[in-house]
Formats: sequence, structure tokens, C-alpha cells
Amino acid sequence: MKTNWLPQMTQRRVDLGAGVLVFALTLTIFLLSPVYGFSDSQYTFVVSESLLKHHSFALDHFALPRFEPKDNGNYLRNGDIYQQEWSNGRLYYYHPPGSSVLSVPYVAVMDRFGWSSINRDGTYNLTNEMMLQAVLAGLVMALMAATFFFTARFLLPLSWSLVIAVGGALGTPAWSTLSRGVWSDTWGVFLFSIIILLLVANLVGRVKLNPYVLATLLAWTYFVRPTNAIAIAAISAYVLLYRRQIFVRYAITGFIWFAGFLIYSRSHFNHWLPNYYRASRLSFMHFGEALLGHLISPARGLIVYVPVLLFTAYILAFYRQTIRHRGLLWLALVICLLHWLTNSSFPHWWGGNSYGPRLMAGVVPWIVLLTILGIDAMRLAPVAQERWVRKVQTAGGAVLLLVSIVMNGMGAVVGETQTWNERPISVDKQPSRLWDWRYPQFLAGFLRPPRPTEFPAADVRIEFSRSTAEPYLWYGWSGSEPQFRWTNGREAAIVFGLDEISDAELLMKAAPLLMANKLDQQRVTIRLNDQPLTTLTLTQAVAQELSVPLPKEMLRTNNTLIFDLPDARTPQSLGMNRDPRKLALAVFWMEVHTPHGPKRIGDKTVARGALPIGGYAAQIEALDLPARLPAGKSVNVQVRVKNMSGITWPAEAEANGAFKVQLGNHWLDATGKLLQLDDGRAALPFDVAPDGNAELLLTMTTPQTRGDYILELDMVQERVNWFADVGSKPGRIKLTVF
Repeated sequence: MKTNWLPQMTQRRVDLGAGVLVFALTLTIFLLSPVYGFSDSQYTFVVSESLLKHHSFALDHFALPRFEPKDNGNYLRNGDIYQQEWSNGRLYYYHPPGSSVLSVPYVAVMDRFGWSSINRDGTYNLTNEMMLQAVLAGLVMALMAATFFFTARFLLPLSWSLVIAVGGALGTPAWSTLSRGVWSDTWGVFLFSIIILLLVANLVGRVKLNPYVLATLLAWTYFVRPTNAIAIAAISAYVLLYRRQIFVRYAITGFIWFAGFLIYSRSHFNHWLPNYYRASRLSFMHFGEALLGHLISPARGLIVYVPVLLFTAYILAFYRQTIRHRGLLWLALVICLLHWLTNSSFPHWWGGNSYGPRLMAGVVPWIVLLTILGIDAMRLAPVAQERWVRKVQTAGGAVLLLVSIVMNGMGAVVGETQTWNERPISVDKQPSRLWDWRYPQFLAGFLRPPRPTEFPAADVRIEFSRSTAEPYLWYGWSGSEPQFRWTNGREAAIVFGLDEISDAELLMKAAPLLMANKLDQQRVTIRLNDQPLTTLTLTQAVAQELSVPLPKEMLRTNNTLIFDLPDARTPQSLGMNRDPRKLALAVFWMEVHTPHGPKRIGDKTVARGALPIGGYAAQIEALDLPARLPAGKSVNVQVRVKNMSGITWPAEAEANGAFKVQLGNHWLDATGKLLQLDDGRAALPFDVAPDGNAELLLTMTTPQTRGDYILELDMVQERVNWFADVGSKPGRIKLTVF
């Protein structure tokens, strides 16, 4: 076999030019696609920066927020930041380190140009990391497309190779997911595309299979994602069966890399594998559903989002007699099968906030290989049938490929496909949405989501920056920001309910997105229950309070307010920043005011039932509490409570005490373990309106045993729930009892 294989691989200058064209075309499409996917990969480049500047995998060299460790099952996360974990008192990136290491050269180059995920003062720059990841992910996926082209050229003519390369890049999650950010599979599938190139080149006699290179590439696929161990095992078996003469050198090289990884894990985490790599993360809780979901779910099904896979399966079956390189065929099939089974064993099989079959993205290079082998077999088969049959087959494949490209393009271009994960309710909270064909993810932005089944009560101030606003939001809203929430798209809607129908008034505080000489106004057409209500034209880029009458004749028990926003624009298109959302209004608060609305301070009303959805949010502060308290004594504590919800808390209750809203306390040990659930109680002196405050005197009894404790203060609605049980943050104070 010849070793000078690169000139032979390109074969002719036209092939090299075509490969460059594939790279340039796909890179351009990737970089121009406005939607980014950014969740698990957040902080990937912070690790790269730490390796560059501090030669450390730990993140605590930078001014990142430090929160109380939270037990997340198999690791201690940094507060609510699930991408970070605490180990030995140091802060680490929870996800695999391989992508961070492989990205170091790129991060170093971008640092030279002044682009970094870390600001000069050591704080984190989220916007920069999103932009930097989008560029690198586009580059890596474009290189993979070119690799697909050169792999196909070993077996197929130029035209088919171009189709496969472009189709493999644009008609799969390579576009909709892996080019949107540096996911662990972004580097993984690229490395596998190189491995497949080497395997095919070896089979056709263009290159000797180098065991050191092969083992090194495979080792790094494991370092970027642990499920790639499936492919490593399958390829190892392939080498043992078909290239036994290199197996020992291959195995020794792989063992050396793996030993280094074990040492890395032991030195940083005190165990042989990082927490993310633990097999205990696997479960068969939803195995049957996941098996089907990975194939045909309207939100995560591989066949739904890559229907050209049906063409690949058809030609492999129809032309099975003329398939060459059957060892590679079985290798690809086994890897796809095991990948499917393994990912179906995760309890969170849908992969959280993502588009389409993200967790199945790792099979993309193997699907491309199967397609190459199938088309090669089709071309080698004797033409026993009429020519029109072959043309129909090819036309069918072309249609399925076009549909695949459209499906994956939706995820990279239409922003609503990303907000689908959270609206009208988070898919993590309601996984049944994964099977809802009435509002599939790929049509988000073209269809309205189903109307909510619950319409929370009006006559409250809806604070849009808080989670208590969520029950009122139907569609067309971004995530909350410190003081407001943006509309996202050309339409946004809220829902609300009324006990009594009478003339009402919509009050709201909002600021329009404007930019001098580019966007001078925002028109807002408001529809109440699908009937036109009014049109506002906002020309001042300041927050302003607006008032709109809501006539009794248009109101119902369950109501929808729809805001048509024809002037919504992306900040990216205006040259403001790289934000791809279509913004129009930043809404601070909204209130539907009726004649029987909230009471004045000092009033007391009787709670007749559980608070409406969103009413359980409080800010609690102990005033002048000593750090040391005597054991077993009754102690009075002055506590300030603020209503952080959009719903008035009634001060009175029924005679039996049911539904009374009060302040209470728990005692926890120094580690946060609950010791005593019920201790003291303090009633509200009056109804507390949204944003209202009340100072309460809580009488509690300290623990009998000396030691360090945590006093937890929380609001409770008797016979309903503690506020903390539904998302409110309790007040916690560390105390010493003597």
C-alpha cells in the first residue's frame, strides 16, 4: 500500500477545489444562521481560558459567582448552575473536558484579537462565549462536510460526493445543533468523520492504517463524550477482526491515553472517572418511550428530522447484493444501534432545551457512511429494472433530502424553535409535549401553541422579571431579565381569568426597541379575545406606563390578550449586538385592573382557598438577629417580608385556620439537613399587595443541643404548602446555639 496518499486522495485539482467549495458554502450557511444553541456547552471556553492562563482545569481563578453547593444526584453543582460542580473545594466544569482542550488553539488566537469569554476584570462574558462558540462550531462542522466529500470520492463520482457532503452537513443535526455551539458531539462527530475517512482510504488501498493515529483519535472522542465508548469498542473489534497485525500497537496506545485520563480524574475529583462519566447516570426508567421517541417523536425523532434516512435504509436493503466493504457496513450499523439503545437509557432522554434529535447527533458520520455504501451499491447493481425505476428512486431520495435540509434549517434559522422548549410550559416539566403533533417543534413560529388549560386570576400586578409571571405567558416571550422581559417574535400573548366580568383597564409599563435612523417606532396592535382593541405607536426609547380600556362586552371568564408587533427586529440586524431574538417591547409589569381589585394597605380580607398560581413568592430578611443564641430558649425575631408575587396575600383565614398565610421557621443542621419542620408562626398584620412589605414578630424556640445550625424562614399557606416547596427562596441564617 502507498503511504503518500494525500495527492491521491484529492485525485485531481477539481476534487480539491470542490472540497474547498463544500467547506466555504457550508461555513457561510453556518455563520449566517442566526439561532444559537447554548446550554450544556456554556463555560467550555472558560476552561480553555483557564488552561491557557493558569494551566488548570479549575474555574476558580476567575471572578465567577460562587453559590452554596447543591446535591444534583451524582455531583455537587454550583447553586443553580448545572454546568459547574464543586470538588475538593474547587470549582470545575461538570461536562467532559475534551472540547475545552481541543478548543485551546482557537481560544488562544481569538485572545490575540481581543475576543475572550473572560473580561479583563476576570468576570464572565456570556455574549462573547456565544459568539466565539458559534464561529468555532461552524468551522468544525464545515471541515466535517469537506471530510465527508473526500470520503465519498473514494467510492463515488464527483456529483454524488457533493450531494452527500452538503446533505450530511445541512440535512442532519450538524446544522440545527452541532454548528450552533460547541456541544460535546461537535468535536466528537468531526473526529469520527476523520476516522471514517481513514478506514475507507485504507480499504481502497490509499493509506496504511496507522494504529497510533487511530487510537489517539478514538481516545479524544471519549474525552469529549463518554457515550463514544460505544464506537470505540466497535472499532476495536473491527481492528481485531480485519487489521489484527496492528491491534497490539493500537491497544497499547489507547491504554496509555486512557491511563492519562484516569490520572486526570483521580487528581481532580478523587475518583477514577469524572462524575459525568459515571454509569449510574444511565437508567431504564423510560426506555420503551425513549426508543420510540428517538425515532418518531415530533420533537426528537431522528426519522422525523432526518427523513432521508429512509432512503438510505431503502437502498441498503434493495441493493444489498452489491454492497462492498461489508465490514464497514456492519460496523456502522452496530454503532448506530448501540448509540440508539444507550441514549434511550437516559431518564432525560430528550436532552433538555435543544432542537430535534440532539442526543442522536453522534450517529451523523455513520449515517453518512451508510449512505455512501448504499449509493455505491446502487451504482454497481446491474440495471435489471426499467430506467424510470432508478429515476424514481433517486427523485424520492432527493425529496427526502430536501425535507431533511428544511427541517434542520428551521432549528438554525427560526428562533421560535428554541423558545418552544420553554413555551407554553417547559418540556422538562411536561415531557408529554414531546409527542404533541398539534404543535411540533419544527413548526414553532408558524403555529400558535395550544391554549393553556389554566387562566390565572387577574387583579394582580404581573411582574415580568419574575417566575410568578410564567402562568400568564402564552407565547412570544423571552426569558426573564433583571427588571423586565422582552417579547420575542412578531406576536406575543398572555392569558388571564376573571371571576366577575365588568369594565376593566389594562395597565402596563414597557419600553420599545428603537434605534435612531434605523428603527424609529414600534407599532403595537392589541387584540382581546381575537377582537381588535387598539393600536399604539411608541416613538420614545424609554420605559412608559400605558393604559388601555378593556370593555365589558369583550371580556370573558377566560381571556387572551395578543400583541401584534409588526416592527419587531433583531438587535443583530440593527448592528446593536449579536442577539438573534426578534425584539419589540421590554415589559416591566402588567395589570388588569377591575373595580373589585386589590385592597389598600391596612385592609384585611379572608382567604377562601389556595393562592392563585404564581402567588407563592417572597423575600424574607431577619432584622438584627444575633449570631449566637442560647439553647432551648424562646426567642423573638423581627422579620421583614416582601411580597415578590403578583398576587395580594390575604391576612385573615377561615375560623379553622385553613388557607391562612403566615411566616414560619424550620431548624436545619450545619449541612442543611432538616431537623425540625414546624416551630414558630407569625400572622400578617394586613393584606400584603405585590411589592408590599410587612414586618412580623416571630416567636421561635432554639434547639436543645448546642452546636451550629441554620435557621430557615419561610412563608406558608396553611393546609396548602410552604412557599419554598413551589420555588420561592427562603431566608437562611447560620447560627450558633450555646
